[in-house]
This record gives sequence, C-alpha cells and structure tokens, in this order.
Amino acid sequence: MELVYVFIDSETDDKDDYKKVCDSFGCNLVEFDIEEARRRYDFVHRPSISRRAAGMCRNMFFDYAKEHNIDFYCVQDDDSKDFQVRPFWLSGYPSTITEDNSWLLFEIFHDIKNFMINRNIGLFGLLQAGDFIGGANNGKAKKLILNKVMNVSFYYTPFIYRGERGIQDDDTSLFCGVFNEGLFTGSGNVGVNLCQEISATQAGGLTDIYKENKLLNKALITIIQYPSAITATHQNMNGGRLHHNIRAKYLKPCLIKVDKGNNIGWNTYEEDYPFTNEPVKRA
Repeated sequence: MELVYVFIDSETDDKDDYKKVCDSFGCNLVEFDIEEARRRYDFVHRPSISRRAAGMCRNMFFDYAKEHNIDFYCVQDDDSKDFQVRPFWLSGYPSTITEDNSWLLFEIFHDIKNFMINRNIGLFGLLQAGDFIGGANNGKAKKLILNKVMNVSFYYTPFIYRGERGIQDDDTSLFCGVFNEGLFTGSGNVGVNLCQEISATQAGGLTDIYKENKLLNKALITIIQYPSAITATHQNMNGGRLHHNIRAKYLKPCLIKVDKGNNIGWNTYEEDYPFTNEPVKRA
C-alpha cells in the first residue's frame, strides 16, 4: 500500500475522511493546488460551475511522477469496485479477483509493464466490464486489443512529456491524440478487467457535473477535435444523453511504416517522440 497514492484537490470538502481512510490502509494522500490545475487546463466547451475535470488530476499525477523520478505508474479511477477474471477463450467467467487469485492481477500488471518498457510504449491500458455489454460473443469480446485507453491507464513517463494538456476530454482525448499521432496504444482484452460503478447515473462523484452539463462538456470535445473520426450519438442506457462514438480507423494512419527493428515503439521515428497533446509552439 505504500506504493498507492490517492490524489485530492485543495478545495475537497472531506479531506479529513480521505486522510482517515488512507491512514487506515497505509497508502499516501497527495493534495494538489486546484487553481494551478485550472490555469493549465483547457476546458474548451462548457466547463462545469466548479471548474473541475478528471484530466486536471491526471496532469498532476504526471507532474508528481516526474518530480519524484517515478518512471512507470498506473492510474485507476476512484469509482472502481473490483477486477474480474475475463479470459475470453475460457468458459465460466467472469469471476471476481479475490485473495485466492489475486496473483493473476499482479501478473497481468507486471506483464503490461514489461511489454511497455520492452517496446518503448508510453501509454497502454486494461478494459472495463462495460465493454462487454452485449455478451461475451460481441465483436469487442473476441479481440486481443481494443482501440481505447480509459479507466486503468499505464504510463511509461520517459516517452510522454505532457500527460493531458491542451484541448482535453480527459482519457478519451488522450488516446485519440495518441492514435492521431500515428503511435501505438490500446487496452488489453485478456486476463482481468476493471469493474466499476456507473458514475453517470449514481449519486456523488462526477454525477453532479454530468447532470449540470448533460455530458456535453465530455461528449463534444473530441468531436470538435477530430470531426472526421468521432460523431455524436445518444446513450439509450443513460436516458438518451449525448455521447461520442469513436471510429478509431479514421484516427490511425492507413499506411504503416515498415522499418528494421521495433515499429511500434514510440521512439522509432524521431518526429514522433516524445508525445504531447499540447499544441507545438513554433517560432
């Protein structure tokens, strides 16, 4: 638990509760300056009244990691419930990760770390259970890797000097930006998946912001960024609210560069490294 860091902003009204919980578990509590985060974050479209966004916090993760010489870390959303075993080639799943099979979670995490370090990949992830809505035989469930990185994100910091800066819809903009640069990323679909609360419909968390903006501040940003690849759709399961539909094939280049060595490494080609979502300022 000494390797776990819980981040809260300076305007959090239940800091004492966070401190008690972190002390009881033996993990670290980090408070960041929300005003600094606001100055460095571009809300783009309809910011919430509180001017908060998950991407701000992710920016501060990255800054903290660089300041403390942490080369590799994993981000996990606070609405996570547990992890599920979900290898798609076996029957009888999913089942929840427990004390008896927790070794699998650690092995998967370490495998992803080794994969990213050996291949020089800056960003990769794990899927969440919601990606399997529609049954174990839907198209997504049969793929080894999906074109997304969201609630469990792994960062290899030497290959990213800006975490989530500039025009951002948090995790969605991040992986779309990586694709748009022609770099490799995605989420592993084998082993374990995150099971999380449905934050758009339950009380607390981001729910107030979602209701306040009807998801427009979340749904429209990537459409503004990448209109050729992303369209607006209605989410029937969330009361018909607007959401984004990402067609990743229009983000990724059709011509794959072929060269000797590692073609998916983020530093394979000088013009691609390091990745940033921040607009390049040219003289």
